Amino acid sequence: MKTSELLPRCREILLLTSAVNTKEWDDLVQKSYNRMSDRKILQNISWTVLLSGYHFQSAQKIWPEIKSAMLWFHPRLVGLFPNWCSSRLLKAFDNQKKVKALMDNSGIACELVKIHGSLREWLNSADSIMDELVGKFSYLGNTNVKSLLHNLGFHNLHKHEADLVKTFAAWNIPGTEAGSRAVFSALTGLCRESGLHIVEGYIIVYLFSLSFCGSSPRCSACLLKECPGRKEG
Repeated sequence: MKTSELLPRCREILLLTSAVNTKEWDDLVQKSYNRMSDRKILQNISWTVLLSGYHFQSAQKIWPEIKSAMLWFHPRLVGLFPNWCSSRLLKAFDNQKKVKALMDNSGIACELVKIHGSLREWLNSADSIMDELVGKFSYLGNTNVKSLLHNLGFHNLHKHEADLVKTFAAWNIPGTEAGSRAVFSALTGLCRESGLHIVEGYIIVYLFSLSFCGSSPRCSACLLKECPGRKEG
């Protein structure tokens, strides 16, 4: 089997074996960054930044005031009224480092939209979405970026990374050792070969790892006969 045929074939198997139905599949795809406005993507980034170092309940309590101060994360409005937004943010909470990070990140988002047309297109063009997010935005580190990616459509990356690595290893995809960066590198290459959007490709690998290749491999129930790592019995 050609590498370009691998992900489409796995999607076909998932639907054929009822590991996922069409509605479940569509729901997962619809909840990705590829269906989000720039404002929604920026809001997800900002929530992740805020939550770093905060108790969830404390962050949730001040979140409505932050959204109001940030003009509901409309990048153009925040760009027009940065001083107003930052002064309102300081009234919502007094963590000046976080206020600066939220404002700086909003400015970075505006610049990326100017260059790429939208945050979606910027993410789509990235060779490594994880590295781009961590590199561009303040207060996004290697740990909390996984929670952000979960909210952008890469469901449960922070929980099932090891299973994804096992799936790629079973498929004999080169360069997939432990680590999220290796997962994204392999995934980006596969998706570009097959012409699939990276979120759709991720969902295929994620669901396939849960159904067949993860912590408890079920090779005998899998219809991917061409799998290099297939073990009968």
